[in-house]
Amino acid sequence: MTLKCSIIIPNFNGETLLQQNLPSVINESKKFNNDCEVIVVDDASSDNSVKILQAQFPSVKLVQHKINKGFAEGIHSGVAAAKYELVFLLNSDVQPLEGCLNKLEKYFERADTFAVNPLILNQDNEVNQSSWTRSQFSHGRLKLRPWDTSDLPAMKQSDEAYLTLYCSGGSVMMRKEMFEELGGFSDLYKPFYYEDFDLGLRAWYQGWSSYFYPCAEVIHADKGTIEDHFKSDLIKSTQRRNRYFLEWVHFPKTRLIFSTIPFTLMQLLGELVLLDKKNIKAFYAAITQFKTISASRKAISTKKLQLNEIINLTDD
Repeated sequence: MTLKCSIIIPNFNGETLLQQNLPSVINESKKFNNDCEVIVVDDASSDNSVKILQAQFPSVKLVQHKINKGFAEGIHSGVAAAKYELVFLLNSDVQPLEGCLNKLEKYFERADTFAVNPLILNQDNEVNQSSWTRSQFSHGRLKLRPWDTSDLPAMKQSDEAYLTLYCSGGSVMMRKEMFEELGGFSDLYKPFYYEDFDLGLRAWYQGWSSYFYPCAEVIHADKGTIEDHFKSDLIKSTQRRNRYFLEWVHFPKTRLIFSTIPFTLMQLLGELVLLDKKNIKAFYAAITQFKTISASRKAISTKKLQLNEIINLTDD
């Protein structure tokens, strides 16, 4: 039996994006094989987002924040308001292509499915590598393995989904109950980046699988919503800080001590010589959260799968 779905769109000052993309989202929701609702969580926008939603899109369920809380809290508010078993998290700059929801939903017939990502296309129809995430250890850290997009026709022909390390938070269908059991996105990664990576790993630790299904497709705008609202230096430093968080929370102690941390210190020394302060500031910001990092490590200490096992599974 087809499960029901709630589409959740976080919004902050995105009046133009809502007008561009909501019509296609609503159209797809009407074509879903079961009940489907569209929820927009407005994160205290100062533009005309709310007025436009109320006037032009009355069928959309509107959730409003009185103060700006960021991406993760926007998603949490949307999930709390969602009525249905599946939630499809969708950035306001993303359009689902025809049949996307129905194609993703069928993989939730598997009881262990936590999340499924569609194929993410840029506006010029170029494949976004983050559609399918696989990693390998290199110089003490996890680096995403690029995949050959020329294989896509054969992959689509096989009509199979592929195990993925984590699903991109900008366009992912998830099982609501599992998302809530995991506690949603971790506060550690606020305001953005790596929260979806962390969530995907925590789901795998429970024995829950994440998939990439290339036959379902979305189009993502060339410029992301984060770049519209934050300065590039803040984006870069936050990205680096959160990479440290992810490594220090999830990597085994032996790898941290003998590989990751020594390599990090060597890199920092080189950047200090070059007077590149961004990464040094990011490292310091991460160190100040040591207690929170320790608590996060303890929270995932009981695992059905270990990180190395997960990497091996998703690399096949």
